[in-house]
Amino acid sequence: MKSITYLVLLACLTFSANAQQTSDLNDIEAVTKPLMSYLTGHIKGDKVLLGQALHSEGKLSYLGSGEYRKIEFSDYLSRMKLRDPNDGVSRIPYIKHIDVTGNMAVGKLVLDYSSRLFTDYMTLLKIAGEWKIVNKTAYSIGDPNNNKAASVNIPELLAPIKRLIQGYQSGDIAPLSKVYQKDAKIMSIQKGRFQAVDLNTFIGNFKQQFAKHELIKEHQIQNLDATGNAALVKVLFQYSESSSAHYLSLLKVDGMWKIVNHGFDVTATKTK
Repeated sequence: MKSITYLVLLACLTFSANAQQTSDLNDIEAVTKPLMSYLTGHIKGDKVLLGQALHSEGKLSYLGSGEYRKIEFSDYLSRMKLRDPNDGVSRIPYIKHIDVTGNMAVGKLVLDYSSRLFTDYMTLLKIAGEWKIVNKTAYSIGDPNNNKAASVNIPELLAPIKRLIQGYQSGDIAPLSKVYQKDAKIMSIQKGRFQAVDLNTFIGNFKQQFAKHELIKEHQIQNLDATGNAALVKVLFQYSESSSAHYLSLLKVDGMWKIVNHGFDVTATKTK
């Protein structure tokens, strides 16, 4: 079963590297390691393996019984218990997609259990030379043989993304404040260090920084992936002397898509 599992995993894996970066197979392989540690740790219920993959300040967001829920990774690990390998449950992991941009990456994972199908959107940051999972946005369905993930209305999903782009273009914080879940985190690498700020801090910093920031020349919604009530969207902004990539994790909360985690990476494209 193990050999079949990994053949399926490799067959399903797709990856992309942003054209603005010099990402190569080494980046993909490095990002794959914590994702594999997570998948193996999840299957075994091994909190040591999971702890190697997850950043201590990361979080998990999902909808449980229709309600928005958030769990810090430290709490998530404390709940994990070793599983009986002979419990008769079939567990097959897939890495469906990896995308790398500078010091940030995302991965789409699927864990196919006999009674439940999990889809996890992972955000990773390269911290002190090591890739760590800093955010997980999850969706699952029970009895997957007879149930399918709810269909996604793409225009509805794009609505908050367009408002975010509008805010970045105009400097108006009104559209920005409406598209985020209240306890959303905004994550990045600043001067080589991991930084995560809450929404209020981000909005305050945004007002100050926009006044002295160059205008966006171009923008692009590069990738969009949605499963049920969870989604991941990649947006690129091009400035005259830099570019920024934004990985936005979303959940459909109370009928509206909200950004629950925002990771970004800025790269200089021109030297003065």
